[in-house]
Amino acid sequence: MENIEDKISGLLHGYQGGLVLMTACELGVFDALTGPPVSALEVAEKLGLSEKGVERLLNALAALGIAAKDNEKYSLPEEWLPYLTKDGERSMHQWMWLSKKLIQPWLEMDRFVRSGENISSIMDMLGSEPENMRAFTDAMHDKGLKATWTLAREIPIGDCKKMLDLGGGPGTYSLEWCKLHPHLKATILDIPPVLEVAKEYIKRYGLKDRVTTKPGDFHKDGLGTEYDLVLLANILHMYEGDQGRALVQKAADCLAPGGRIVIHGFCTDDGDVAPLNDVLFSVNIGLLTPGGRAHPVKEKIDWLEAAGIGEIRHFRVDAVPTGVVTGVKKG
Repeated sequence: MENIEDKISGLLHGYQGGLVLMTACELGVFDALTGPPVSALEVAEKLGLSEKGVERLLNALAALGIAAKDNEKYSLPEEWLPYLTKDGERSMHQWMWLSKKLIQPWLEMDRFVRSGENISSIMDMLGSEPENMRAFTDAMHDKGLKATWTLAREIPIGDCKKMLDLGGGPGTYSLEWCKLHPHLKATILDIPPVLEVAKEYIKRYGLKDRVTTKPGDFHKDGLGTEYDLVLLANILHMYEGDQGRALVQKAADCLAPGGRIVIHGFCTDDGDVAPLNDVLFSVNIGLLTPGGRAHPVKEKIDWLEAAGIGEIRHFRVDAVPTGVVTGVKKG
């Protein structure tokens, strides 16, 4: 059995490694380690930082197994480059930026527990400055890439021709799936500021002829009709149950008979105590929204059944988030 004292200690200090990672990202340390090995002094002079602080940060990165240290010089191993450098192919730079932004509400969790009311508004946080919305949208793209590839192996997306990406953000799923299936066309529906970023991604992918944008509020506006694939990715956990159920019904209504709906997001198993990441996310989204939660899998299945969806399947993928529920509209 794990030593209880060690487990408590690990939980109490668990934030430290994450903050080392986020700080190195924020200060540009990873990009300063992309060339030949360098000393702490060289990094400090290049970035305008203190040698003392940089040395301790680099030693911490080395202890975490992220940076390599040899002869008092540091480097970033090749396998980490795509993830930690700002322009890396699999960069998580914006995701680390967002993670640091979301720390403050956790420090006030006692207020949430006492009152049941959210500490901050994620939409206010993102809407207060254009760069916040841009960074958040970019972070969604970085995080979503692995999920798109994993889902494409599990779901017969290749059978579909007309897709609606509901609240699709940068359009990561639409773009990756259209790249994979040349006959697929997709519409990304989201608010105008987000779609400005999505248009840049569409251009970058070279898919302007098959991926379009549709500005709107998916709670109030029409979604279109006769789609054979509707995706709700990272959406339902933003809202309380009645809103989630209504949105699933609306998504099902715009599907053609035989069309597929895919829900990808945080969701807990029976009892609401697993998986751990989804349970913790439920706390996180409670800090940031009035009614959001990681809705239980059974609840999502009930919504789909009530909306006329059959052949329902639930599974988890090796991505963030893990939960997927999918089904087909009855004829």
